[in-house]
Amino acid sequence: MGVVRSREPPAPIKWYYRPVWVLVLLFLVLGPLALPFLWRSPRFSRPLKVVLTVLALAYTGIFIDETIRLFRAVTSEMDVLGTVTDF
Repeated sequence: MGVVRSREPPAPIKWYYRPVWVLVLLFLVLGPLALPFLWRSPRFSRPLKVVLTVLALAYTGIFIDETIRLFRAVTSEMDVLGTVTDF
């Protein structure tokens, strides 16, 4: 049985599966919510997908940790400013 080959060019890949846009979505816009775009993209190999997943999760963890640290610093400063009554 012969293989039927189409002369049509392959369908263009959607913009949100292109490597540049996947990385933008992953690290700048959506964070870990962009992981499905990464895993459905045909342009990344499986080992690279695993590495990028770990990096995105680590990046998100650091971002959350820094946000909590900043929130605590701001509330601490607000408490100090609230106790000062030099007026």
